Amino acid sequence: MTIDKSLVRLHFDKHAHEYEQYASVQMEMASRLTACAVEAMRTGTGGRRPVRRILEIGCGTGRLTSMLAAAFPEARFVCIDLSARMIAVAKQNLGRTRLDATGDERILFVAGDAERILLEGDRILAGAEEAEGGQQGRRFDLIVSNAAFQWFATPRETVKACLGLLHPAKGALAFSTFGPGTFRQLHASFAEAERLLGLAHAPHGQAFAGGDEWRDCFSGEPGTFQWSGNVVTEVSPDVRSFLHRVKRIGAGNAVAGGRRGMGGRKLLETMERIYAEMFAAPGGGGIEADYEIGYGTFVRTNGVAVL
Repeated sequence: MTIDKSLVRLHFDKHAHEYEQYASVQMEMASRLTACAVEAMRTGTGGRRPVRRILEIGCGTGRLTSMLAAAFPEARFVCIDLSARMIAVAKQNLGRTRLDATGDERILFVAGDAERILLEGDRILAGAEEAEGGQQGRRFDLIVSNAAFQWFATPRETVKACLGLLHPAKGALAFSTFGPGTFRQLHASFAEAERLLGLAHAPHGQAFAGGDEWRDCFSGEPGTFQWSGNVVTEVSPDVRSFLHRVKRIGAGNAVAGGRRGMGGRKLLETMERIYAEMFAAPGGGGIEADYEIGYGTFVRTNGVAVL
């Protein structure tokens, strides 16, 4: 399946102003990812070197940026996001966090497709390289991304491009993403509704990669890759409320060629009935929806390559 990034951008632009009202899972992910990044840098540097340059892919509303700025007070940032409106919200949220001790900007924001920028060698990164002092200045001590890697069209190639920007001796990459069990209740309900209505199965949303697939993206690289995960279950009053939340966090159907409008009123109504029957929350308090969340960290070493 091909991700329609213009649709992804449209979703995030449209709902940037209200994103944080609905993105409790993403906020929880940002907190845990910060801890993963701190541990990765402690492992990679032995706690002896300060983190001076951070690249954030998919900065969104800037909440992870704020956490990282507090964890790494000496760092300067390049933050990329597909949505210019998300960046506008991030700038507002960050306030004076955007400034260093001398009052200069410590965060450079870039609106654009991070995957294209990384794969094609964008002039923004070239400009940062020149400003920071040549090729070594282009290297980042830490690359982070919260809930954005799942939008990559060519994940293996893009991961390799990221690793090419890491400091060769002390670099680390930490990311969080959604796993294949995300929205399992929704997918199961659609599949059953299609069966009952005699419809051919069609995708309803994106299929997410798992830990083994992400590990494969790092194979052959000199370093250590670790993967961990958990499942967060949210309860919504009903199916329509859940779908409303999903749209507000930009996680609607972004698969090019997918069924628009979830495949028609009859399918949607049948799916809702099945979902409510099969996946009611304990005690009758609504319906459940799972988010399978994965956290990957890669620490650059001179030792054995990732297998």
